[in-house]
Amino acid sequence: MTRFKELKRIEAAIEHRNEKELRWALGYCTMRIGIAGQVATMKRQQSYWRRIEGKVRTALLELEARSE
Repeated sequence: MTRFKELKRIEAAIEHRNEKELRWALGYCTMRIGIAGQVATMKRQQSYWRRIEGKVRTALLELEARSE
């Protein structure tokens, strides 16, 4: 799967509030942040993935709030 397809998958998970896909997306973002943090030239990518991770976390929090 290319990163473009993965980004589309993450966007779809956020848009449709699919909990299973959001949990996958959170793990994927965490992995990308870790990789970017290891390479000095990838600091911009790290902040990019942190923004996406924030969107995923927000969507998950909204799902949890609805179920309460």
